[in-house]
Amino acid sequence: MAIQEVIKYEGDNDILIYKHPAEDFNTLSQLIVHESQEAVFFSDGQALDSFKAGRYTLETKNIPLISKLRNLVTGGVSPFHTEVYFINLATMMDIPWGTPSQVTVKDPNYGYSYSAGASGSFGLKITDGRKLLINLVGTEQEMSTANIQKYFKDLIVTRVKNCIAVELSRYSYNEFNQHLNDISENVAGLIRDDIAEYGIQILNFFLSAVNINEDDLIELKNLDNSMACLLYTSPSPRD
Repeated sequence: MAIQEVIKYEGDNDILIYKHPAEDFNTLSQLIVHESQEAVFFSDGQALDSFKAGRYTLETKNIPLISKLRNLVTGGVSPFHTEVYFINLATMMDIPWGTPSQVTVKDPNYGYSYSAGASGSFGLKITDGRKLLINLVGTEQEMSTANIQKYFKDLIVTRVKNCIAVELSRYSYNEFNQHLNDISENVAGLIRDDIAEYGIQILNFFLSAVNINEDDLIELKNLDNSMACLLYTSPSPRD
């Protein structure tokens, strides 16, 4: 197989992870990594040397992990076989999310449990291409922005469902819209570490709407009205 002398990717920006078709290189190959890219060498299930934006002549001193694995000759031309992935580090914003099924929330004022759905948006940014390759990519040739968005949207929704009921239960049904920012920050904090394990940073997580089941909303309003009537008709204490 021919030795590849220039390693680069200049394709579609919608491709978030791209595996270079060549797998045979030598220590005089030129690696070109564009802005908002990271190049990661990968071999035998291991993420090896990685490079940020710049132009590099591959040498044993700047590919120490490959050199150690392949026993490359220092100071000479050494061929080696490995895979190269280019990772797009651009931020993905305004990814919509929503709970596919409703969660059960207990109103703290009335003790009434009701069903509600939640929705919002978030952003993602790849911060560690090595982690992402190890945990997610596997043997895929490429992954598009849409692939990543779908995967992490599903992951985030699963995490959100586990904690959204607790956060909403802190407020009565007619109060939590005033606290959406606080709820958003609390939920984001709970899922941030899970997402970081994949080399991904979650950005601008927002819970923007909560939709209560219609029958439950009627019942909650009836409870609200009953409480208001009770307070209104209660006799005033005597002086």
